[in-house]
Amino acid sequence: MIYYLDTSVALQAVLGGPERDRLIAWLTNRTLISSRLFRTELIRGLRRENKPLSDGYWLFDRVGLIDITRQTHLRAEAIERHVKTLDALHLATALGLNFPITIATHDENMRQSAEALGFATVDPVSQRD
Repeated sequence: MIYYLDTSVALQAVLGGPERDRLIAWLTNRTLISSRLFRTELIRGLRRENKPLSDGYWLFDRVGLIDITRQTHLRAEAIERHVKTLDALHLATALGLNFPITIATHDENMRQSAEALGFATVDPVSQRD
């Protein structure tokens, strides 16, 4: 199984919280991909919290990044359901893939939008084993 990692999950793992250790274990045992946007969002989140960028290096090395193309933007613009712009770009990146994926997100609107587009979803932050 390949998981498309939304930044909402990554920030929980990198910035900490009560589920951090379990979440890190989940992330390190999965095949992860995301849009190139993921790296920028994670860096911005670290800077916003005054955390060193090195706190995210372990995750940067785990996630395969997919470039955002003009076609990605066109797919994002065509998504009719209300979703934030960056989430639309993530979903559009996922829509451009030619293999099955599950969207890993902690954002409820992103989850609903992904499911409306036909994706399976998982919230590894709230998930219990």
